[in-house]
Formats: sequence, structure tokens, C-alpha cells
Amino acid sequence: MALLLRLFFEFFKIGIVTFGGGQAMLPLLQHSFVTELHWITQERFLYFVSVSEVTPGPVALNMATFIGYELNGVIGSAFATLGVVMPSFLVILAIAHFEKKFKESVLYKRFMFGIKPVIIALLINAIYLIIGRGFVGFIPYLMAIASLVVFIFYKKSPVLILLVAGVIGVFVLR
Repeated sequence: MALLLRLFFEFFKIGIVTFGGGQAMLPLLQHSFVTELHWITQERFLYFVSVSEVTPGPVALNMATFIGYELNGVIGSAFATLGVVMPSFLVILAIAHFEKKFKESVLYKRFMFGIKPVIIALLINAIYLIIGRGFVGFIPYLMAIASLVVFIFYKKSPVLILLVAGVIGVFVLR
């Protein structure tokens, strides 16, 4: 039971300070579970990131489910997932209740404006993490650039790009 409560608490801590989506959460997850707690290896973490990116649902939710399952099976995944979801649920509930006041609040607008650069920094750090540990050879770099070009200039679905890249990975990246 102690591990389950710790799992819930660790994901709750990360969930309450993460703004900008699941990718922005990746550096915090890596620091907490790989570097500080040593509950999972860096290689396993990168595997979870890859699978979380190509499975349906938010990355943060998928990561919590994978890490929780890795540490304590289905019940571990339930505690981790509840831990990461609970802060957002409570904050959204409060915002929904006080929506009108938030919309008009200068303090809220300034707060949101102030955290945007940090979100960008966290996203760049997530990219750095994935490239630094997950890219071997030049082909992944070419695929990343080609995917970006197809996504931005040809407006193709990210799901289609992910599927095509996955198929290329099966046959080219071994």
C-alpha cells in the first residue's frame, strides 16, 4: 500500500505543477522516476515515451499508466493515473466554478502569460531528451525533419505521419 500511495503522490506532485500538456511533463517524469527515485531505467522511460506518443489518449495519462503498471501492475497504473489526473480535475473544477472571475482577472492573465516561456522550455527539454537518448544514426533525424515538413506544409494528419513513420521504423530502423 505504501508504494501505491507514493505512486499517487509522485504523479499528483507532477500533475499539479505541469502546464502545457503531457510533453511538458516528460522532463519532470524523467527527473522524478529515473533520476531521483530510480524506479525505472532511462531506456524503459524512453520506451514508455515512444509508446505513449503512438497510443490513443493524452501522453501524461499514458505515461502514468505505463509507469504505474511497470511498478505495481493494474492497481499501480490505477493509482498513478488517478494521481496525474486529480490536480487537473480539481483545477478545472475550480476554473469552471469561477470562470467569469478568471476571464476578467488581470492577475490570471498575467500568470498565464508568464508561464508560456516555461512551457516552451519544457517542450524543448522533452525534445532534447528524446533525441539525446533515442536517436541512433542519421535516419531518425531525416524522419523528424520530413515529418515536420509534411505536417506543416502538406497539413497531413499527425496520426497518418505517426503510422507511416512506425512502418518505416519496422523496416528501416532495426
